[in-house]
Amino acid sequence: FFFFSSRRRHTRFLPVSWARRCVQETGTWGYQDLCKFISNTFKMIANLRFRHIYGDAIREKYDGTEYTTTSSESCLLKGNNTFFAWPWRSTGGGTVAVLRSNNPHRLPVQIPLIRGHAGPIHDLDFNPFNDYVLATGSEDTTIKIWNIPEEYTQDLNEPAITLTGHQKKIGLIQFHPSAENVLASVSYDETLRIWDVVKQEQRSQINIKETPYGLDWSLDGKLVATASRDKVCKLIDPRANQIVHSISAHEGPKSQKFIFLGTTGYGLSCGFSKTFERELKVWDLNKLDTPVSVTSVDSAAGALLPFFDEDTGCLYLTSKGEGLIRFYELTDEKKFHLNGDYRSNVPGRAYGFLPKTSLDVSKHEIARFLKLTDNYIESIRIICPRKSDDFQEDLFPEARSEEPALTADEWFSGRDELPKRRSLRPGAHTAAGGQVRAIKASGPSQELQERIEKLTALVGDLETTVNNLQGQVGERDQVIQELRAQIQQLQTENDTLKAQGSQ
Repeated sequence: FFFFSSRRRHTRFLPVSWARRCVQETGTWGYQDLCKFISNTFKMIANLRFRHIYGDAIREKYDGTEYTTTSSESCLLKGNNTFFAWPWRSTGGGTVAVLRSNNPHRLPVQIPLIRGHAGPIHDLDFNPFNDYVLATGSEDTTIKIWNIPEEYTQDLNEPAITLTGHQKKIGLIQFHPSAENVLASVSYDETLRIWDVVKQEQRSQINIKETPYGLDWSLDGKLVATASRDKVCKLIDPRANQIVHSISAHEGPKSQKFIFLGTTGYGLSCGFSKTFERELKVWDLNKLDTPVSVTSVDSAAGALLPFFDEDTGCLYLTSKGEGLIRFYELTDEKKFHLNGDYRSNVPGRAYGFLPKTSLDVSKHEIARFLKLTDNYIESIRIICPRKSDDFQEDLFPEARSEEPALTADEWFSGRDELPKRRSLRPGAHTAAGGQVRAIKASGPSQELQERIEKLTALVGDLETTVNNLQGQVGERDQVIQELRAQIQQLQTENDTLKAQGSQ
């Protein structure tokens, strides 16, 4: 691309991409506008904190892995500080493999698996406050909660808890970010349901009217966002059982997602434009009429998988079937600027984003991904280089803690809290989520207990009434027998008198 300046009587040569971006963001490509756009862009880039980050794959891998070929809207690979899990290839029912983190090795031919679903696994999620609890959602319409033992050497066949209620296969599941044992699920029966896991109760049900593509909690748990096949992203109040806002985010017919951007008050949708280009849109949650910014990604065919780090403002974009992870940073103008990418010739079948508490801060690792390929799983570290080896406060602000901010009853009663935070400085905190804590179903809830007591009292009253009636019936039977005896006696006397009269 070149531009001829009649005023300065010379020609300036500039990349075509700059002109294209200028037209997209300013609506014009005049010389002065283009120069101003370039100047502002360089100033913005100079203020970015993570413009030098890069990806680095750890050499040691988990070799010999297998994966399911079932299509799903989930990223299908989840992890925490202790374990990571993904659906294992199987015939018939769904199975899940669970391995310990930070122990790469070649897997044996037979490994212990989670077996218990009658259909393929479509999504799974670890409890954010207990590393040893895993939830799985399946095509058999059930959600099962599993306790992973410390010594995991045999197949698990019996779940700790089973949640039933959906009429069709489970699409996506996700634990509440700050309340303990609260789970959201969306299904192909076109409903969103909120569960009290320990009490095994469904507490809310909202009709989303279409096949689900995405599911995400707001950081404080006030709202749940869903994206569906009708090209509409819905913001839902899960306790009021109502849809608060609906957004026609993307015109393309393919899969789209909506996620909340931490505590910024903004949300992000990613999907396809009318011309089948992948794009990002930032939305002000208080003004959802038009997007704050639109960022074009590329024209590839795979649905985007967004992973947002609310601590640093970095967004990581990837897609199933690709070996590319893009690094974006949220600017002050609420636009996402591309800082770089990690490229690999090996496509990823699934990707998982690990919590911040699992990072090696001594190597300035600000994020870590797990990548599942055809026959191995590798870890990809996102590193922000620094000259000093000391702990960097600006790179590692306080992150989510493994301790819940609320109980399930407190959240269902109307309270909202942001997740608790803790320091990532080495030695500053002992992880509570890494302790073995089994989950189990509690006794009946208070409401159910009161109903049981009322019904028990009613049964007791009925039994008393029946006993009284039986007593009265017995007395009446005795009177009837006495009357029959008297009648018999009178008949005998009558027969005697008739015999005497005939003589």
